[in-house]
Amino acid sequence: MVADTTAQEADIPHPNEMGLMAAFVTAVAAASKRAGQALKQFAQRAGGKFQAAKEKVRKYRLFAKDKTKAAKNRMVAQMARGVEAINEQLGKALSAAATSASRLSKYGLVARAKMVRLHETMHKLLPQIRYWLKTGFVASGKIISLHIPELYSIVRGKVGKTVEFGLSWGIRRLRGGFLLATLAKSKNDLLDSKFAVSAVDEHIALFGKPPEAYAYDRGGWSEKNLAALKTRKVKEVGLAPRGKAEWKVSGAIKEKLVSERAQVEGGIGTIKHKKYGFNRPAARSVQMMGACGQLAVLGFNLTKLARELAKRRDMQLVG
Repeated sequence: MVADTTAQEADIPHPNEMGLMAAFVTAVAAASKRAGQALKQFAQRAGGKFQAAKEKVRKYRLFAKDKTKAAKNRMVAQMARGVEAINEQLGKALSAAATSASRLSKYGLVARAKMVRLHETMHKLLPQIRYWLKTGFVASGKIISLHIPELYSIVRGKVGKTVEFGLSWGIRRLRGGFLLATLAKSKNDLLDSKFAVSAVDEHIALFGKPPEAYAYDRGGWSEKNLAALKTRKVKEVGLAPRGKAEWKVSGAIKEKLVSERAQVEGGIGTIKHKKYGFNRPAARSVQMMGACGQLAVLGFNLTKLARELAKRRDMQLVG
Protein backbone atom coordinates (compact mmCIF):
# COMPACT_ATOMS: atom_id res chain seq x y z
CA MET A 1 0.00 0.00 0.00
CA VAL A 2 1.01 3.60 -0.67
CA ALA A 3 -0.65 6.64 0.93
CA ASP A 4 -0.70 10.40 0.55
CA THR A 5 -2.83 13.42 1.37
CA THR A 6 -4.43 15.83 -1.07
CA ALA A 7 -6.81 18.79 -1.18
CA GLN A 8 -10.29 18.80 -2.67
CA GLU A 9 -10.87 22.30 -3.96
CA ALA A 10 -14.32 23.79 -3.41
CA ASP A 11 -16.23 25.63 -6.12
CA ILE A 12 -16.07 29.01 -4.40
CA PRO A 13 -14.65 32.40 -5.42
CA HIS A 14 -11.34 33.48 -3.95
CA PRO A 15 -12.22 34.53 -0.38
CA ASN A 16 -11.79 38.16 0.63
CA GLU A 17 -13.51 40.26 3.26
CA MET A 18 -15.47 42.53 0.94
CA GLY A 19 -16.57 39.62 -1.24
CA LEU A 20 -17.86 37.64 1.74
CA MET A 21 -19.84 40.59 3.09
CA ALA A 22 -21.25 41.34 -0.37
CA ALA A 23 -22.37 37.71 -0.69
CA PHE A 24 -24.07 37.96 2.71
CA VAL A 25 -26.08 41.03 1.71
CA THR A 26 -27.14 39.48 -1.61
CA ALA A 27 -28.10 36.13 -0.05
CA VAL A 28 -30.09 37.66 2.82
CA ALA A 29 -31.98 39.99 0.49
CA ALA A 30 -32.91 37.07 -1.79
CA ALA A 31 -33.85 34.58 0.95
CA SER A 32 -35.98 37.05 2.91
CA LYS A 33 -38.55 37.16 0.08
CA ARG A 34 -39.60 33.55 0.78
CA ALA A 35 -38.99 33.21 4.51
CA GLY A 36 -42.28 34.49 5.89
CA GLN A 37 -43.95 37.79 6.70
CA ALA A 38 -41.65 38.75 9.58
CA LEU A 39 -38.57 38.46 7.40
CA LYS A 40 -40.25 40.23 4.48
CA GLN A 41 -40.87 43.14 6.81
CA PHE A 42 -37.23 42.99 7.91
CA ALA A 43 -36.15 43.24 4.26
CA GLN A 44 -38.38 46.27 3.75
CA ARG A 45 -37.00 48.03 6.84
CA ALA A 46 -33.40 47.15 5.93
CA GLY A 47 -33.81 48.11 2.26
CA GLY A 48 -31.82 51.31 2.69
CA LYS A 49 -28.97 49.45 4.39
CA PHE A 50 -28.95 46.84 1.61
CA GLN A 51 -28.66 49.57 -1.00
CA ALA A 52 -25.93 51.39 0.92
CA ALA A 53 -23.95 48.16 1.27
CA LYS A 54 -24.26 47.40 -2.44
CA GLU A 55 -23.05 50.90 -3.26
CA LYS A 56 -19.99 50.45 -1.02
CA VAL A 57 -19.17 47.17 -2.77
CA ARG A 58 -19.52 48.81 -6.17
CA LYS A 59 -17.18 51.66 -5.21
CA TYR A 60 -14.68 49.24 -3.71
CA ARG A 61 -14.54 47.11 -6.84
CA LEU A 62 -14.39 50.05 -9.22
CA PHE A 63 -11.90 52.26 -7.42
CA ALA A 64 -9.88 49.92 -5.14
CA LYS A 65 -6.95 49.82 -7.59
CA ASP A 66 -6.46 53.56 -7.17
CA LYS A 67 -6.70 53.46 -3.37
CA THR A 68 -3.96 52.97 -0.79
CA LYS A 69 -4.10 49.98 1.53
CA ALA A 70 -5.22 52.25 4.39
CA ALA A 71 -8.04 53.66 2.26
CA LYS A 72 -9.19 50.18 1.22
CA ASN A 73 -9.15 49.05 4.84
CA ARG A 74 -11.37 52.02 5.75
CA MET A 75 -13.82 50.96 3.07
CA VAL A 76 -13.86 47.41 4.43
CA ALA A 77 -14.38 48.74 7.99
CA GLN A 78 -17.32 50.88 6.83
CA MET A 79 -18.84 47.88 5.08
CA ALA A 80 -18.38 45.79 8.22
CA ARG A 81 -20.31 48.35 10.29
CA GLY A 82 -23.15 48.32 7.78
CA VAL A 83 -23.26 44.53 7.63
CA GLU A 84 -23.20 44.31 11.42
CA ALA A 85 -26.28 46.57 11.60
CA ILE A 86 -28.06 44.38 9.03
CA ASN A 87 -27.12 41.22 10.92
CA GLU A 88 -28.42 42.65 14.20
CA GLN A 89 -31.74 43.46 12.56
CA LEU A 90 -31.80 40.01 11.02
CA GLY A 91 -31.30 38.39 14.42
CA LYS A 92 -34.29 40.27 15.83
CA ALA A 93 -36.40 39.36 12.80
CA LEU A 94 -35.50 35.68 13.14
CA SER A 95 -36.47 35.74 16.82
CA ALA A 96 -39.82 37.29 15.90
CA ALA A 97 -40.33 34.78 13.11
CA ALA A 98 -39.63 31.88 15.48
CA THR A 99 -42.55 32.92 17.72
CA SER A 100 -44.87 33.63 14.79
CA ALA A 101 -47.76 31.29 14.19
CA SER A 102 -47.69 31.74 10.42
CA ARG A 103 -47.14 28.60 8.38
CA LEU A 104 -44.45 28.37 5.71
CA SER A 105 -44.19 26.36 2.55
CA LYS A 106 -41.36 23.91 1.99
CA TYR A 107 -39.37 26.59 0.18
CA GLY A 108 -40.12 29.05 2.95
CA LEU A 109 -38.72 26.71 5.59
CA VAL A 110 -35.58 26.21 3.51
CA ALA A 111 -35.17 29.97 3.07
CA ARG A 112 -35.60 30.63 6.80
CA ALA A 113 -33.10 27.91 7.72
CA LYS A 114 -30.64 29.44 5.27
CA MET A 115 -31.05 32.86 6.88
CA VAL A 116 -30.40 31.37 10.31
CA ARG A 117 -27.14 29.87 9.01
CA LEU A 118 -26.16 33.15 7.37
CA HIS A 119 -26.83 35.06 10.58
CA GLU A 120 -24.71 32.66 12.64
CA THR A 121 -21.88 32.62 10.11
CA MET A 122 -21.69 36.40 9.84
CA HIS A 123 -21.77 36.68 13.64
CA LYS A 124 -18.53 34.65 13.66
CA LEU A 125 -17.00 36.30 10.59
CA LEU A 126 -17.26 39.97 11.61
CA PRO A 127 -14.81 39.65 14.56
CA GLN A 128 -12.39 37.83 12.23
CA ILE A 129 -12.60 40.70 9.73
CA ARG A 130 -11.95 43.27 12.46
CA TYR A 131 -9.01 41.23 13.73
CA TRP A 132 -7.50 41.30 10.24
CA LEU A 133 -8.06 45.06 9.95
CA LYS A 134 -6.44 45.64 13.33
CA THR A 135 -3.45 43.30 13.12
CA GLY A 136 -2.95 42.51 9.42
CA PHE A 137 -3.02 38.78 10.26
CA VAL A 138 -5.66 36.22 9.32
CA ALA A 139 -7.59 34.95 12.34
CA SER A 140 -7.31 31.30 13.28
CA GLY A 141 -10.17 29.29 11.79
CA LYS A 142 -11.00 32.07 9.33
CA ILE A 143 -14.29 31.53 7.50
CA ILE A 144 -13.61 31.44 3.75
CA SER A 145 -17.08 30.59 2.46
CA LEU A 146 -20.38 32.07 3.54
CA HIS A 147 -22.44 29.10 2.33
CA ILE A 148 -20.04 26.32 3.42
CA PRO A 149 -18.35 27.76 6.53
CA GLU A 150 -16.67 24.42 7.33
CA LEU A 151 -14.21 24.88 4.44
CA TYR A 152 -10.64 25.92 5.22
CA SER A 153 -7.41 26.98 3.54
CA ILE A 154 -4.80 24.28 2.87
CA VAL A 155 -1.19 25.36 2.39
CA ARG A 156 0.27 23.16 -0.36
CA GLY A 157 3.42 25.07 -1.34
CA LYS A 158 2.97 24.25 -5.02
CA VAL A 159 4.34 26.43 -7.79
CA GLY A 160 1.57 28.80 -8.86
CA LYS A 161 -0.81 27.50 -6.18
CA THR A 162 0.54 27.92 -2.67
CA VAL A 163 -2.90 27.71 -1.02
CA GLU A 164 -6.02 25.73 -1.92
CA PHE A 165 -9.47 26.26 -0.43
CA GLY A 166 -11.57 23.23 0.37
CA LEU A 167 -11.18 19.97 2.32
CA SER A 168 -8.31 17.60 3.09
CA TRP A 169 -8.40 13.94 2.03
CA GLY A 170 -6.23 10.92 2.67
CA ILE A 171 -5.72 8.65 -0.36
CA ARG A 172 -4.50 5.03 -0.18
CA ARG A 173 -3.36 3.14 -3.27
CA LEU A 174 -3.61 -0.64 -3.09
CA ARG A 175 -1.89 -3.27 -5.19
CA GLY A 176 -3.36 -3.13 -8.67
CA GLY A 177 -3.76 0.63 -8.55
CA PHE A 178 -7.14 0.82 -6.83
CA LEU A 179 -7.76 3.82 -4.53
CA LEU A 180 -9.47 4.27 -1.16
CA ALA A 181 -10.27 7.75 0.18
CA THR A 182 -10.79 9.21 3.65
CA LEU A 183 -12.26 12.67 4.25
CA ALA A 184 -10.64 14.66 7.05
CA LYS A 185 -12.88 15.51 9.99
CA SER A 186 -11.08 18.83 10.49
CA LYS A 187 -8.22 20.89 9.08
CA ASN A 188 -5.60 19.20 11.26
CA ASP A 189 -7.05 15.69 11.14
CA LEU A 190 -5.05 14.35 8.17
CA LEU A 191 -1.63 15.92 8.48
CA ASP A 192 1.10 13.86 6.81
CA SER A 193 2.69 13.12 10.18
CA LYS A 194 -0.59 11.59 11.40
CA PHE A 195 -1.94 9.99 8.24
CA ALA A 196 1.27 8.04 7.64
CA VAL A 197 0.20 5.82 10.57
CA SER A 198 -3.60 6.16 10.50
CA ALA A 199 -3.63 4.97 6.86
CA VAL A 200 -2.26 1.63 8.05
CA ASP A 201 -4.78 1.53 10.90
CA GLU A 202 -7.59 2.00 8.36
CA HIS A 203 -6.11 -0.76 6.20
CA ILE A 204 -6.03 -3.15 9.16
CA ALA A 205 -9.61 -2.26 10.13
CA LEU A 206 -10.82 -2.97 6.58
CA PHE A 207 -8.77 -6.05 5.65
CA GLY A 208 -7.93 -7.53 9.04
CA LYS A 209 -4.17 -7.36 8.56
CA PRO A 210 -1.48 -4.77 7.75
CA PRO A 211 0.05 -4.31 4.30
CA GLU A 212 3.23 -6.31 3.78
CA ALA A 213 4.99 -3.29 2.27
CA TYR A 214 4.09 0.36 2.76
CA ALA A 215 5.38 3.64 1.32
CA TYR A 216 4.85 7.29 2.21
CA ASP A 217 6.67 10.50 1.32
CA ARG A 218 9.04 12.34 3.66
CA GLY A 219 6.18 14.27 5.23
CA GLY A 220 5.32 11.12 7.19
CA TRP A 221 8.88 10.29 8.27
CA SER A 222 9.83 10.25 11.94
CA GLU A 223 11.38 7.74 14.30
CA LYS A 224 8.08 7.66 16.19
CA ASN A 225 6.15 6.74 13.03
CA LEU A 226 8.72 4.09 12.06
CA ALA A 227 8.35 2.47 15.46
CA ALA A 228 4.54 2.68 15.27
CA LEU A 229 4.47 0.97 11.88
CA LYS A 230 6.76 -1.81 13.07
CA THR A 231 4.44 -2.28 16.05
CA ARG A 232 1.60 -2.76 13.57
CA LYS A 233 3.57 -5.60 11.91
CA VAL A 234 4.33 -3.85 8.60
CA LYS A 235 7.24 -5.90 7.23
CA GLU A 236 8.70 -3.39 4.77
CA VAL A 237 8.41 0.25 5.83
CA GLY A 238 9.28 2.64 3.01
CA LEU A 239 8.91 6.08 4.56
CA ALA A 240 11.06 8.46 2.51
CA PRO A 241 13.75 9.71 4.94
CA ARG A 242 14.48 13.32 5.82
CA GLY A 243 17.91 14.90 5.96
CA LYS A 244 20.72 12.39 6.46
CA ALA A 245 18.46 9.61 7.69
CA GLU A 246 18.64 6.30 5.80
CA TRP A 247 15.97 4.23 4.13
CA LYS A 248 14.72 1.25 6.12
CA VAL A 249 14.41 -0.77 2.91
CA SER A 250 16.88 -1.39 0.12
CA GLY A 251 17.40 -3.15 -3.19
CA ALA A 252 14.43 -4.28 -5.25
CA ILE A 253 11.94 -3.57 -2.47
CA LYS A 254 13.07 0.06 -2.24
CA GLU A 255 12.83 0.49 -6.00
CA LYS A 256 9.35 -1.05 -6.01
CA LEU A 257 8.09 1.20 -3.22
CA VAL A 258 9.57 4.33 -4.80
CA SER A 259 7.85 3.42 -8.07
CA GLU A 260 4.54 2.77 -6.33
CA ARG A 261 4.91 6.04 -4.41
CA ALA A 262 5.13 7.97 -7.67
CA GLN A 263 2.03 6.24 -9.03
CA VAL A 264 -0.23 7.40 -6.19
CA GLU A 265 0.32 10.96 -7.44
CA GLY A 266 -0.91 9.84 -10.85
CA GLY A 267 -4.07 8.35 -9.32
CA ILE A 268 -4.77 11.55 -7.39
CA GLY A 269 -4.27 13.61 -10.53
CA THR A 270 -6.69 11.37 -12.43
CA ILE A 271 -9.59 11.68 -9.97
CA LYS A 272 -9.12 15.46 -10.06
CA HIS A 273 -9.81 15.45 -13.81
CA LYS A 274 -13.21 16.90 -14.71
CA LYS A 275 -14.25 13.43 -15.93
CA TYR A 276 -14.51 12.25 -12.32
CA GLY A 277 -15.33 15.55 -10.59
CA PHE A 278 -13.29 15.26 -7.40
CA ASN A 279 -12.20 18.91 -7.58
CA ARG A 280 -14.62 21.85 -7.51
CA PRO A 281 -17.79 19.71 -7.38
CA ALA A 282 -21.21 21.36 -7.67
CA ALA A 283 -21.84 20.94 -3.95
CA ARG A 284 -23.37 23.33 -1.41
CA SER A 285 -22.41 21.44 1.74
CA VAL A 286 -19.49 19.54 3.22
CA GLN A 287 -21.56 16.36 3.17
CA MET A 288 -22.16 16.69 -0.56
CA MET A 289 -18.49 17.46 -1.21
CA GLY A 290 -17.64 14.25 0.63
CA ALA A 291 -20.14 12.29 -1.48
CA CYS A 292 -18.71 13.77 -4.70
CA GLY A 293 -15.19 12.83 -3.58
CA GLN A 294 -16.14 9.22 -2.92
CA LEU A 295 -18.07 9.01 -6.20
CA ALA A 296 -14.96 10.22 -8.05
CA VAL A 297 -12.86 7.47 -6.45
CA LEU A 298 -15.58 4.89 -7.18
CA GLY A 299 -15.65 5.94 -10.83
CA PHE A 300 -11.86 5.68 -11.03
CA ASN A 301 -11.88 2.16 -9.52
CA LEU A 302 -14.70 0.92 -11.75
CA THR A 303 -12.91 2.21 -14.84
CA LYS A 304 -9.71 0.44 -13.78
CA LEU A 305 -11.63 -2.76 -13.07
CA ALA A 306 -13.32 -2.70 -16.47
CA ARG A 307 -9.98 -2.17 -18.22
CA GLU A 308 -8.34 -5.03 -16.34
CA LEU A 309 -11.23 -7.37 -17.22
CA ALA A 310 -10.96 -6.33 -20.86
CA LYS A 311 -7.25 -7.18 -20.86
CA ARG A 312 -7.94 -10.63 -19.51
CA ARG A 313 -10.48 -11.32 -22.23
CA ASP A 314 -8.23 -9.91 -24.97
CA MET A 315 -10.79 -7.19 -25.58
CA GLN A 316 -10.18 -3.58 -26.50
CA LEU A 317 -12.30 -0.80 -25.00
CA VAL A 318 -13.12 2.21 -27.16
CA GLY A 319 -14.12 5.60 -25.67
